[in-house]
Amino acid sequence: MSEITKASIQSGMKAGKPIREKLERITKDPMRTQREFLKKILEDNKDTEYGKKYNFAEIDSIDSYRKNVPLSTYDTYVPYIERMSQKGERNLITSYELALYNKSSGTVGIPKKVPMTTVSRNLFMSYVSGYEMAVMAEAKPNLGKGRRMSVIQPNENLNIQPDGLPYAAFSDTAVLASVPYWEKVNTSPKEANFASPGTNTRHLHARFALVDPDTEAVTFSFCSFALEVLRYIEDNWELLVEDIRKGTIDSSIDLADGLREIMEAKVKPMPERAKELRAIFEQGFDEPFIPKVWPNMQYFNGAVTGTFKEYWKKCRERYTGPTVSIFSRGVAPSEGIFSEAFEFDNFNSVIIPESNFYEFIEITDDEPDLNNIKLLDELEVGKKYELVITNLSGFYRYRMKDVFLITGKYNNTPTIEYQYRTDKTVSLMGEKTTEIALRRAAEDTADECGFDLIDCSIYPDTDNTRYVYLMEIAKIPESLTKEALRDSLEANLAKANPSMGDKVKKGLCKPTEVLFLQPETYLLYRDLMLMKGYSVGQLKPVNVISNEMQRKFFFGLQEEFDELKKISPR
Repeated sequence: MSEITKASIQSGMKAGKPIREKLERITKDPMRTQREFLKKILEDNKDTEYGKKYNFAEIDSIDSYRKNVPLSTYDTYVPYIERMSQKGERNLITSYELALYNKSSGTVGIPKKVPMTTVSRNLFMSYVSGYEMAVMAEAKPNLGKGRRMSVIQPNENLNIQPDGLPYAAFSDTAVLASVPYWEKVNTSPKEANFASPGTNTRHLHARFALVDPDTEAVTFSFCSFALEVLRYIEDNWELLVEDIRKGTIDSSIDLADGLREIMEAKVKPMPERAKELRAIFEQGFDEPFIPKVWPNMQYFNGAVTGTFKEYWKKCRERYTGPTVSIFSRGVAPSEGIFSEAFEFDNFNSVIIPESNFYEFIEITDDEPDLNNIKLLDELEVGKKYELVITNLSGFYRYRMKDVFLITGKYNNTPTIEYQYRTDKTVSLMGEKTTEIALRRAAEDTADECGFDLIDCSIYPDTDNTRYVYLMEIAKIPESLTKEALRDSLEANLAKANPSMGDKVKKGLCKPTEVLFLQPETYLLYRDLMLMKGYSVGQLKPVNVISNEMQRKFFFGLQEEFDELKKISPR
């Protein structure tokens, strides 16, 4: 098994080394690459409908491009995309061959249908599959002695459009391509990763990884689900150990029709491993269990940007300890890949000069100055900017609505850290509180009050001019009162956003309200969204309740604080 894994890593390293060397080279003179990129995009797409409309053929510089081509949003392209996907029309916004329609995560509502060309797809894969492996193997030469626990769960429904192309998350299509050798490099059987909604996949991922002491990595789409699996091990270790001892899948575990027989055929009694695990878990969880259970564990890999950093912090503090590294994947939304990590244990990523043409709108307290949009070589460290891209799939001067902090430079190219979406800030009276600030206030409150914050969502109650926090919590101290928790949260929210705290003091906004959610509310939400056709790779935490469906769901699952204290493990 380790030989196959080693061969897979070596193959990835070989493919990724030229990409690694190229990024090293082009980040030394990023604007040269940017000019070449824009010139080629305009030349290749001058005869498209969009190119003719904005006279791409006559544009000969960055300045003339910005003067003649307006800023755009997703709505700009919807009519074109519908003609492409529904009628099979081509050469509308791009001359390149289409690979699929990328289904966005639907962060702020209905998922988008974002075209992805083969050129964009191939570049994406060269970085995610090749470059990343080259960087990781370069830093950790002993990789390949064990498999990975992959908690990535794709949706197999590709939803073929009338033009014959799939409408699906690109991450799903990429994972599906790896099915033939899935179990050679991953601890979970492929049926666990591709399981139907209603399956307790946390149990399956945990159960199959625990029997393999050589497990060396954990891979995920978003860090929140990796944390769920680790919490599940802590709370259900006795059931898991018994399963391993007896070679069973306990009858209490929910599995989709026909899956139990498949899973049970893949297990056998392992009393010695069960004995080892029992001895480890009986020591308690005051110290991280991962170095004891999996002594060869080297890294976690996936999205750990923005609010996801808080989930990784919990993983490290309670489960991994400092010996396990994080390789925080760069920024790669539906529109294409923007940046990549360049080392372990660094949440910053370097912008990829060859993947898009970039422009930046500086974030200030005033309205954005659209007459002073910056280029890649004009950014200032410490400032925040909204990203504008021209990509390889037919979007031109497209406002992403994603805001990044410029953290430094890698060679001569800016490094970034994701902050928030401009349409996801919460503002009752102009205070513009970001998702990160809202989450930070909740995490600080959990630390101060001594409970475990499973997850939380914030609802901007405009009728009463206040924030409402809905929290799923556990391990609640007996002495903690709801009033003390609310007071701590109010103080921490004022620290995270002094403007909001000042408005509460002056009576312009009402004090923050705290409501509590029933146990496993967020798991229920996840299962609901999976049944609606989403994949785990698309399910970002609901930090801000932004639509009526979310509001009805979370407000319908409230629980009294005193009742939670009775059932909460301590």
